[in-house]
Amino acid sequence: MRLFYIKIYIILIPFNGHAFFSGYFRILYFKMTKILNINIMKKILVPTDFSPIAKNALDVAADIAKKNNAKIVLLNVKMYPTSDVASYYSLYGASGVSINDAWQEILEKAKDEMKHEIVHYKDVKIQPLVEESGEHFVGALLDHRADLIVMGSTGASGFKEFFSGSNSEEVVRMATCPVLVVKGDQNVFAPKKVVFAVDLTHEEFIDKAMLTLNLEDAEVHFLHVDDGNRKINYLNTELRMQNTAKKHGFENCKFEILNADSIESGILEYASDVEADLIIMYTHGRKGFNHFFRGSIAEDVVNHSKVSVFTYVEN
Repeated sequence: MRLFYIKIYIILIPFNGHAFFSGYFRILYFKMTKILNINIMKKILVPTDFSPIAKNALDVAADIAKKNNAKIVLLNVKMYPTSDVASYYSLYGASGVSINDAWQEILEKAKDEMKHEIVHYKDVKIQPLVEESGEHFVGALLDHRADLIVMGSTGASGFKEFFSGSNSEEVVRMATCPVLVVKGDQNVFAPKKVVFAVDLTHEEFIDKAMLTLNLEDAEVHFLHVDDGNRKINYLNTELRMQNTAKKHGFENCKFEILNADSIESGILEYASDVEADLIIMYTHGRKGFNHFFRGSIAEDVVNHSKVSVFTYVEN
């Protein structure tokens, strides 16, 4: 009996994709976390501006939180100075309302909206936060440590207000935790067809997705895009994809090597063709000049995808 407990203790040590943690030990790890109901994900961060887009993200986050026994931090960041202050002051300034009073009124209104927002989620623990900041919105968001960030999006047309394209790209690039960008009117997270976009070099994002998301009932596709920039042995590449799937405990997967003008267009085309409802991929998190010159495939996919996208930074 003592030996049994020692084995479980070793298997359940959290990992970060180390090479030695592979094969059957990796599969057993994921199964035991489910069987023993071990809480790997404790905190989900959801930014909100109280729009329908943000509401969809909160619905999805609540669904994930219930399945993982996690807490949600619902964050509304008010940027100062803001056009709201000027508008409020122009209406009430003549009656003796100061700029500071106008700003406090805006904060109180946000707190009231937050209370109204969370009242519908009685079976999920939600911590409402209204913060004021003079910094960039993304910086204020990323000051909060979380196990997952869930953000809303309109779909292929990009983000609105705080969820503008530039902000969404920066969150995907800068976050140290996984990011789930929710598209369209999705309010329950139950993906039926999932596309893993793989380059056969980075694999930690696969582990992160398995620990964060419930994919047991999903049809899984492994996709490798050939954009013509390097010579590919198709037979060897498919064998490597099969080995990657097996190593991570997936069975009965579909494998595809797709020719496309770019990796981004190949991922989006394939996801559309198979009617996937979730794309999972890594991003490199490039910064500064390196990002300016080389860009990010994941950020482009997030901005143009019609379905939800899960990303994780790997270097």
